[in-house]
Amino acid sequence: MKSIILLIAAYLIGSIPTAYLVVKLIKGVDIRTVGSGNVGATNAGRVLGFYGFLLVFIIDMLKGFLPVYLTKLFFGDTLFLYIVALCTILGHTFTIFLNFKGGKGVATGVGVYLALSPLNLLYAFIAFILMVGIFRMVSLGSIVGAIVLSATMWLGEQSIILKIFTTLLAIFVIYKHKENIKRIINGTEKKIGEKVNI
Repeated sequence: MKSIILLIAAYLIGSIPTAYLVVKLIKGVDIRTVGSGNVGATNAGRVLGFYGFLLVFIIDMLKGFLPVYLTKLFFGDTLFLYIVALCTILGHTFTIFLNFKGGKGVATGVGVYLALSPLNLLYAFIAFILMVGIFRMVSLGSIVGAIVLSATMWLGEQSIILKIFTTLLAIFVIYKHKENIKRIINGTEKKIGEKVNI
């Protein structure tokens, strides 16, 4: 019973629609009706600028970090830890507060891996920065970062559960970016600095 309560709590924490709340509070608009329509930090940045992006990203990251870090602290590296991690990410991507339509799980996933494997997260972050610096597309950086994270897990980690979990999560993140991939191929994906009209 205690475990079920913790999993529900992790899902609900992940479900907090940060981008929706911040944009609504500051601009008075529904983020789902502007830009890409995605309820995440990148779209919030298109509406609010860099500091809006940063605020949403940090809060979404903490949604992933705190439940996983505390679970790891009290329960150790167990299967339950990865179920908690999954619940936080599913909460973010399928939030109960917005009819199960949320973000793409990147910022929350960063928080999860900050708790699970910070060194491999660093490698993924470097790949992300390189891609964004060269192509100025956050979506491309996120996709490449997810692939690098999965690859480094298989190369450097011992836990088979962590390896499999990361690979499945990377596939999920890439799937959530399927529309971005289409726009990248068509040359219509928005780049950093492009704002939306409200």
